[in-house]
Amino acid sequence: MLALDVGGTNMVAALFAEDGEDPVALASGPTPASRGPEAVVEAGAELLASVRSEGEDHGVEPRRIVGVGIGVPGAVDPARGIVFLAPNLRWRNVPVRDLFQRRLDLPVVVDNDANCAALGEWWAGAGRGSSLMVGVTLGTGIGGAIVRNGRVLRGVSGAAGEVGHVTVQMGGRLCSCGNRGCLEAYASGTAIAARARERVQEGSASSLTEMAESDPGRITAALVTRAAARGDALATEVIEEAAGYLGAGLAGLVNILNPDRIVLAGGVVQAGDLLLKPVRAEVRQRAFEVSSEACVIAVARQPELAGVRGAALTFRREVLEGHR
Repeated sequence: MLALDVGGTNMVAALFAEDGEDPVALASGPTPASRGPEAVVEAGAELLASVRSEGEDHGVEPRRIVGVGIGVPGAVDPARGIVFLAPNLRWRNVPVRDLFQRRLDLPVVVDNDANCAALGEWWAGAGRGSSLMVGVTLGTGIGGAIVRNGRVLRGVSGAAGEVGHVTVQMGGRLCSCGNRGCLEAYASGTAIAARARERVQEGSASSLTEMAESDPGRITAALVTRAAARGDALATEVIEEAAGYLGAGLAGLVNILNPDRIVLAGGVVQAGDLLLKPVRAEVRQRAFEVSSEACVIAVARQPELAGVRGAALTFRREVLEGHR
């Protein structure tokens, strides 16, 4: 099975055997979101072609590849393969399945990327064995998914689990979805970078100025994480602030769902304990004790693979097994 995880900034393609363990082949590249859906489809198809070719080098004949699972950041109609809203890609009503099927000449299944990432971690990662798991992806945006006994809970409109758009500050920062005060506007990689740039431009002293070569526009969440790891006070404050909002959002989920596992994936988790310790502390402080004690907050075992692995499993369930 081929799989593609389309992120707001980067894409990852992989070729998996049916057991979903380590990929036979893997490739990544930038997401050309500013050039529109057709450019993203073309770039994704090229990545898939590269892993398909690498698979041949490992003895996987093209005829053995049965189809493609694709994860996309946004609200998805899986039955029709349409992404009806993807704020970070600036997509509305894009027929992703049909576009890829025409390009690849293979069956294609499309789902929300956070659903895929959560399912991938439940299948072969930090969520394995969980009966009720919440997956949260922290990247360009924030996605979420709820997995109960190995099945994604989709809600009546298929849009359940949108953790990033829980309101954490009334009348707060503008979010890419058009609302104000969403968790995504405070704890995503985009938000962390924006907050650090704002602090530097206000004149706060930080090694980020030198690391970004005196250009605040070059400050990224990854750069903030590196500065914090070196002991930079401003960078540490920015990450702790984001962690506080994230912890508050997760505490609400713990109280509502009473899960046994929350699994965090995405580029932002590379901050490690700089992020995780204050997140866990905030959840303990805000959630009911009986619920927080029952919930383990873990990092994805292979966060860079969770999305593509889950996309492959989604394809397997939808096409090969005939159900989700």
